[in-house]
Amino acid sequence: MVEDGNPHHYFVASQDQNLSMKVKKKPGVPLMFIIQNTIVLDKPSPKTVAFVKAVESGQLVSVHEKQSIKQLKEEQGLVKNPEQRRKKRKKVSGPNPLSCLKKKKKTQDTKPSASEKKRKRKRIRNRSTSKVISEKQNTEG
Repeated sequence: MVEDGNPHHYFVASQDQNLSMKVKKKPGVPLMFIIQNTIVLDKPSPKTVAFVKAVESGQLVSVHEKQSIKQLKEEQGLVKNPEQRRKKRKKVSGPNPLSCLKKKKKTQDTKPSASEKKRKRKRIRNRSTSKVISEKQNTEG
């Protein structure tokens, strides 16, 4: 399953020492094992680490290649000048429309003169009917 460089990205989980040694020799095959009811992922083997470094160095662009790319862009006129780019200015906006509303005039209430004032009537407390009945019974009985 992992003969051709693990194209399906399988993990190998085994307690067998011989199998784990063979798997560690293959780059790009993660190895898992169990210790006290816990699944542990083994650290990458030296072969895997070396393979990753080789792939990274192949993908990175060298300094010489960067210079040649920059030179070719200048010749073809594809270089972007940072001087040409200006910061966008924020447009001047008008005042807040809510702050520009006309102030509402307060209406003055016409107060009645002192002679026209009416006296508030005094409220008489209504006693509940059950209390009144019980008081009548106490006085009669």
